[in-house]
Amino acid sequence: MFGINHFLYDTPIDNNGDGFTDVTQQHRISLFNKWDFQRKENRVASLAGRYYYEDRWGGQLDWNSEFRGGTDLYAESIYTERFELIGAYQLPTVERLNFNISYNQHLQNAAYGDTPFNADQKIAFSQLTWDKSKGKHSMLSGLSYRYTYYDDNTGATAEEADRVHLPGVFAQDEIRFNDKQKILLGIRYDHDSRHGNIWSPRFAYKWSPNAENIVRFNFGTGFRVVNLFTEDHAALTGARDVVIAEALNPEQSYNFSLNYVKRMTIGTSILNLDASSWYTYFTNKIIPDYDTPGKII
Repeated sequence: MFGINHFLYDTPIDNNGDGFTDVTQQHRISLFNKWDFQRKENRVASLAGRYYYEDRWGGQLDWNSEFRGGTDLYAESIYTERFELIGAYQLPTVERLNFNISYNQHLQNAAYGDTPFNADQKIAFSQLTWDKSKGKHSMLSGLSYRYTYYDDNTGATAEEADRVHLPGVFAQDEIRFNDKQKILLGIRYDHDSRHGNIWSPRFAYKWSPNAENIVRFNFGTGFRVVNLFTEDHAALTGARDVVIAEALNPEQSYNFSLNYVKRMTIGTSILNLDASSWYTYFTNKIIPDYDTPGKII
């Protein structure tokens, strides 16, 4: 499969008469190609690649690329270039073993007025899973590894580029008690090269008293490592000093959800009613303090 997507919008509009573009000017192109390979016993083998380029800007109406990065006319201009590769391969074994890989690189060359922001991010990922069903048990386990490289021209990587190794192992078991009830038990362990050991348990319960009613309950934990400068551009475009008061640990969350599905047959039609409730408790959530004059803490 081969696909091309091209988008161009280069007609500046200033309906409010302030001398600035009302809508971002964009020019982007995306190329996608995927291959699927026929193998014995219908085993999976596929490889896909994507290239993405975008040039976008917004600012004073008479700005053009000759003024980029200067002080004569103001605009925010961003060049983005991205490469992606995804692959899947089922091993030729009796057991169901699947190997997945992915790689992406994101290059950004931006100018906020005369303030440059240049960044390079690379992420490589691989995962091996074992899928096994026996009796009342449907088990899934595996090994994973993620490598992240990040470098920019801000204080985030002033001394050296940020390199993160994240190996992990996980296992889950879906246990079917009968036609009406089943549970899922799961655990994941990751070792972050910056933050050490991270455990992520998971629990889910499904009850179907009949074909018309389904109740699901889920519990799980998660974590996320925050990159302040890529997620909050106010730290770059403003005149304030950025203060990182202490070493920042990952954000963590505890998630609960309850779901009820009701299926009804009305004549020749089927009506599905879905009700969901969820609660997430965050710990160590990182929020910038903008209230201190001249600083972002």
